[in-house]
Amino acid sequence: MKRYFLEVLYGFVVTVVLALLPPIAFLAMPAAGFFLFVVPLWSIGVVCLLFFGLLIFGRIPAAIGVALFAVAVALSPVGQAAIALVEATDKEIKDSAQRAQRDEDAQRKFRECATTDYAPLKKPSARHDLVVLKNIDRCGTQNYEIADTVAVLAGMRVIEIGRACWGNPPSPQAWETITEHSSSCVGEHDSAEVRGAPRLGPSPTASLAVDVCLRRTKIPDPPGDRTPAIVLRPIPACRAIEVVERTESGDIELGRVHYDSRLQRYYPDLAVPEGMPQNNSLNVILSEVLQQDLGDKALMQRAVTTTK
Repeated sequence: MKRYFLEVLYGFVVTVVLALLPPIAFLAMPAAGFFLFVVPLWSIGVVCLLFFGLLIFGRIPAAIGVALFAVAVALSPVGQAAIALVEATDKEIKDSAQRAQRDEDAQRKFRECATTDYAPLKKPSARHDLVVLKNIDRCGTQNYEIADTVAVLAGMRVIEIGRACWGNPPSPQAWETITEHSSSCVGEHDSAEVRGAPRLGPSPTASLAVDVCLRRTKIPDPPGDRTPAIVLRPIPACRAIEVVERTESGDIELGRVHYDSRLQRYYPDLAVPEGMPQNNSLNVILSEVLQQDLGDKALMQRAVTTTK
């Protein structure tokens, strides 16, 4: 019995020496903290090798000592922290692999989209009085809010659904913008000014006073709405915008547009109205679809001088 106990103690002590002393000596070295994740891997590897090695050579009591050490460490706060570190490391490795795979898939999809032959945009079958911007990023390019611009210049009703800027998650929130000639432009969100578009830079464009009243109303987003309209919605994988003519009987795809910001080129080629910046993609696309200049130059013709 005494020999059995000594054999168990031998396995326990050897495991303590090999599993703990080298990591402690390693952590005493400068900058060893950067490789902290190696410590539990070392200790676990030593325990496994000793346990199975002793079993193979018939040193069962010593193997039991190794097992007792493993159980004691696993139940201790240090062991729990080590287990959590190993799990966190494993999760980070798996997450990194998944992110890399997603990035690779996205880049491959983007390359496929960029080399696709984009057909010219089709013309709508009729003139509609509604434009819907569904989950379209609307900041950082044009000087003025695209909804206000379309409402003022085209006299159309504009509904914006979802996010307004890059990185914002989609939202069911919807806003309707209309214009009317009125001597009284009062209301929580009403004004006789076209708003400057959200910008990424420090200097947003100032609002522009115009000759109509812009009525802005928060509305519910009816998913089954079939009101005839021109609908713009994103194709995220292709970094493109799909243009759809919504009718009572169904959607008619008018085409899709990809803007390459590096080359400052549209696929398919679109006619950019004179004086309109090339990168004002929403203005360019809607000018093409509506066959109307929606640039700042046209908007300035609707500006009025105000006295304060």
